[in-house]
Amino acid sequence: MRNWELVILDRVIMRAMRQIFPLPLLLILSTIVFGQADNTKIDYSAPPNALFTAEEVTVTAKGYTLAGTLLLPKNGKRPLPAVITITGSGQQTRVEPIPFPGLEKYRPMRQIAEALASRGVAVLRVDDRGVGGSGGRETLATVTTSSFADDVRAEVAYLRSRSEIDPKRIGLVGHSEGGIIAPMVAANDAQIAAIVLLAGSGKSGAQISMEQLTYILDNAPGVTPELRKQKLAEEQEMITAVQTGGDLSHYPAQVRLPWTKEFWTYDPLTTIRKVRQSILILQGALDRQITAEQADLLEKAAREAGNKDVTKQIFPNLNHLFLTAKTGGVDEYSKLETSTIGDDVLKVLGDWLVLKFGVKSK
Repeated sequence: MRNWELVILDRVIMRAMRQIFPLPLLLILSTIVFGQADNTKIDYSAPPNALFTAEEVTVTAKGYTLAGTLLLPKNGKRPLPAVITITGSGQQTRVEPIPFPGLEKYRPMRQIAEALASRGVAVLRVDDRGVGGSGGRETLATVTTSSFADDVRAEVAYLRSRSEIDPKRIGLVGHSEGGIIAPMVAANDAQIAAIVLLAGSGKSGAQISMEQLTYILDNAPGVTPELRKQKLAEEQEMITAVQTGGDLSHYPAQVRLPWTKEFWTYDPLTTIRKVRQSILILQGALDRQITAEQADLLEKAAREAGNKDVTKQIFPNLNHLFLTAKTGGVDEYSKLETSTIGDDVLKVLGDWLVLKFGVKSK
């Protein structure tokens, strides 16, 4: 029978796996993390006296549809600039909530969308495939991050079909895994005007997983140097097996999913070097999930590849969720004093997009 330290460690690691960089397909294996598809009717209408309207829309993807909300500024000059918000890992609805005690009111994509729409930028946000009002749940066993990029391409095509939207002024705003997807789409679509990476990764998933586990082990109670070394070796062995096509039969089922292999092998720096559009990189200094130096790696790679329009800002005291924190650790999430993104982040994001899109102030 295992000792109490190992029991605690396993619980910490499993919680971290779910909340730090959850495998999107864990919902196939368990309903604990994501639950069943939530078809509860949620009110996405515009607040009273808002400077924008909120329209429920349907985007046609590959064999299924995505449900979304399109915010249109009331007084902006048509055709309008627009952005698409892209959520982080795990199947999430269009406001990007996370199932964490104390953060029930955390709705970052709604905050971002309404802040931008109030400044003259249209915003499309959708439920990820397989959750909320979106279809495609039957595809989740085989999806990868590249698959989700295809969904975003469908959303771009939808915006270009709307007469209210300027097809040459469409931007992408991605958080976490969304910060991987945005460059994927922009690198192959010269008409995309700009991308914003909110805690986008600058390292391979293999490196990120090892760093995340190292942080967990270094901060978990009762972890001896021997146990730390053992757990890191086991993680690296599993990653290597996935990367090289080794025998995965004795590993957890989720590591055999296509998403995992792409995540552990994909190099985001290769893609960011192909992006020629304007790039804004925003990062929390206390982020323990996508560490702050990854913003530096992204900026350096883009600039060295010839992109001269790269802006980076690191916010002190903010964690991966862009919330004020003390340590940035996942174990702190339920004790945070706020569940809303600060005005400083929204202002930097809004100012940059308004400038790049040439939005005239009223």
